[in-house]
Order: sequence, then C-alpha cells, then structure tokens
Amino acid sequence: MEPKFIGKARLTKQGQLTLPQEAREDLSIDANSEVYWYEFNDTLVLVKDLKSPSELMNFVMKKKRKK
Repeated sequence: MEPKFIGKARLTKQGQLTLPQEAREDLSIDANSEVYWYEFNDTLVLVKDLKSPSELMNFVMKKKRKK
C-alpha cells in the first residue's frame, strides 16, 4: 500500500492537533478512541493500534524495501 496524503493540521497554542476527518473515517477512529505516536528517523508516526517499537520498525522497513 502506498502512502496516502490525508491533509494537514495546525498545532494550537495549547499543543493540540485535529486529526483530519478523512483519516478518522478511514481508520474508524471516534471521539473515545486512543491513538499512539512514535518518532522514527525524524518522522512522527501515528498509529491506531499500539505496536512495539520493533513491530513498527519492521513495518516501516518492509514498506521501504517494496518501493
């Protein structure tokens, strides 16, 4: 699966972001959902389901090799 651009968000003074509606709909994320953030090679990654750092690294590296 190729990366899909969803949109952009502006960080508020309080440090909050709004997840674009298309992403919420595509991933079935509602107001009570939790999401998880990882920093990987100067990239911020948001995932719906909690992953171990090694699982995330394997997923990202596998996607890079397919390109």
